[in-house]
Amino acid sequence: MFSRAVRESGLTVLDETYHAFAPHGFSCLLLLAESHASLHAWPEHGYIAVDLFTCNLEMDTQPLVETLKAAFGAQTAQVMKVNRMALAEVLEPVHA
Repeated sequence: MFSRAVRESGLTVLDETYHAFAPHGFSCLLLLAESHASLHAWPEHGYIAVDLFTCNLEMDTQPLVETLKAAFGAQTAQVMKVNRMALAEVLEPVHA
């Protein structure tokens, strides 16, 4: 469901991998042409965390959020957008 929703949002999935944990849990990692996305699920807690990193700064993520909420039957979702370019300007460079 996650991979399909990401593809339908217009992002380009180049590769994907999945891992089911015992006795609970699931992770999916998607390599995107635009960067990457991940989903980590804790079904025993009714919780899913999704991270989307994209260079498409104009992307409207709301349709993807709504699709994922419907696909997983989520009643609520918290969305936090982080402008990594702004953070890069604030952080001091690291010298080796």
